[in-house]
Amino acid sequence: MKFKIFLILSVVLCGFLGTIATPIESEKSNDLKSRFAPKSYLFDPLPKLTESANITRYYHLELTVLKLSPDGFERPVWTINGQYPGPLIQAYKGDRLVINVTNNLGDPATIHWHGIFQHNTNWYDGVPGQTQCPIPNRVSFTYNYTLEQSGTYWYHSHFLAQYVDGLLGVLIVHDREDPYLDSYDEEYVITVSDWYHSSSAPLLVQRVAPHYTGFNPYPDAALISGVGQYNCSGAPAGCYCNTNVPPPAYKVQKGKKYRFRIINTSAYATFTFSIDNHPLKVIEVEGTLVKNSSAVKVLPIHVAQRYSVILIADQPVDNYYIRASVIDTCLLPRTNDTINYNSSINHNATGILHYHGAGNNKPKSTAYPFTFPLCQDLNASNIRPLKDNPPPNDVTNYFVFETSFARNDDDVGLLGINNSSFVPIFNNPTNQRIMLQENFTDFDTNQNVYGYDIPNGCVQITLLNNQPANHPFHLHGHAFWIVTQGPGAFLSNISTSAYNLKDPVIRDTTMVPEFSHVVIRYIADNPGVWSFHCHIEWHVEMGLVAQLIERPTEFSNETLPDDVRALCMQYDSYSKNHRRSTFTLPKDAMVKRTRMYREVK
Repeated sequence: MKFKIFLILSVVLCGFLGTIATPIESEKSNDLKSRFAPKSYLFDPLPKLTESANITRYYHLELTVLKLSPDGFERPVWTINGQYPGPLIQAYKGDRLVINVTNNLGDPATIHWHGIFQHNTNWYDGVPGQTQCPIPNRVSFTYNYTLEQSGTYWYHSHFLAQYVDGLLGVLIVHDREDPYLDSYDEEYVITVSDWYHSSSAPLLVQRVAPHYTGFNPYPDAALISGVGQYNCSGAPAGCYCNTNVPPPAYKVQKGKKYRFRIINTSAYATFTFSIDNHPLKVIEVEGTLVKNSSAVKVLPIHVAQRYSVILIADQPVDNYYIRASVIDTCLLPRTNDTINYNSSINHNATGILHYHGAGNNKPKSTAYPFTFPLCQDLNASNIRPLKDNPPPNDVTNYFVFETSFARNDDDVGLLGINNSSFVPIFNNPTNQRIMLQENFTDFDTNQNVYGYDIPNGCVQITLLNNQPANHPFHLHGHAFWIVTQGPGAFLSNISTSAYNLKDPVIRDTTMVPEFSHVVIRYIADNPGVWSFHCHIEWHVEMGLVAQLIERPTEFSNETLPDDVRALCMQYDSYSKNHRRSTFTLPKDAMVKRTRMYREVK
């Protein structure tokens, strides 16, 4: 217990543990305003794309660690091109993206393009040990894929918990034929996120430490578009902290209409989102356009979910609060054994909707009251697909996945699918094994492999969450129909008479509340290896992941790009020289951390 208390205190202390053996660049200026002033593309309307034909768009992303202070508290932040959130990527449906990623973090990394289907480019999906090897430090790798969809997406590291430290950005794909184009004058992006004052590495080490009896690390802050306001009275002595970080402000003109694209980039937290006095009409959910139904006053948004809404600036010229609130009851309890249980978090992050001509006075607006179930998806009636697109009636492949929790021989608490906790093999990705025509039986149980080989068949997954925790599940490579969902975590709780086979919600991330179930269907139209996992990052690292091997016979005939194969050779060389750990942490902190990854010797 004394060691545990010491570790907790050390973790909080200015994020020092996250800097060990990691090159940190720090701003030289002592001017607090320059050190803490938020600078982000997110506060300006999205630049308009004007190309009349599809093009190839080139981006360069450099991954580095800098000292930043999103909520006023300075800590090492994993940045992309020196930014948190990372730079905006915009394109049209049909464009090709060529994105060169240079890794200067001090640790391996990958980038996953969340929600992008990656048809015919499974090896660019960005999941280490499943679709690629990690990008070693001081190595560059290029992702190259064509966009066959449109909507609101984001990108983030999929290597361990790096995106918790800031390694993420926004990806917007426009459609020249979007039927809602004439429904708004300008568009903005807003991200909502939890935030930690410690780097994720020591938090993760403790989360999977032997004999740990607490729950997920509790956040220190809530952010809107990478900005929050921390009460610096709680900061340890000697830490840089600024109590005067200005709230994020979004400017609107009275009489105009605005599309707001809202993304939850959290590691853990469910949010409610609202803008005082301004109901929001949902028009898109995770790439699927939806019917323009009645406006929503308060929007629940779970980890990794995205919405587009229309806001009409029809109120008196003034300032109004933008509210993003962490829903504490959707998180696991803050027991005294839980990491950061004594967090002084302000659960209610606020920004400002600023009408031109309103002046700089603080908003006097009040929040909307609401009574809907807090830990569930937005009511389906608000997000019915715009176009008729019912799921198939004939299912070719059935899977039942049950969430599980158990302690291994070292008394480490692990999550799993069907009593199997996933362990990635970073230097031997699953898709490369399939391309070498390995069979499903060649994979160890802890690879959580499930396969199906019928072209354009219909896959049905019944997910039973029998745990006292909420799990936002995300499927790579596909959007899915939510055929039914509800309370009860046994097959006997599910009746086919409750199936909606007419107009079910279509999305790629759905919340599965505690002791409940969801049934999803999707078309097997994308050969490759696709991850299906809870998007609470602590749960991913505890093993709550399945691998779906789609149409392996066809996929095994694909040709792996030379640069993808070469990356594994580079990673092998790197890892042989860095056996101490995959983190920048002292060796003794890693002694028991054997389940986080494996490598083929």
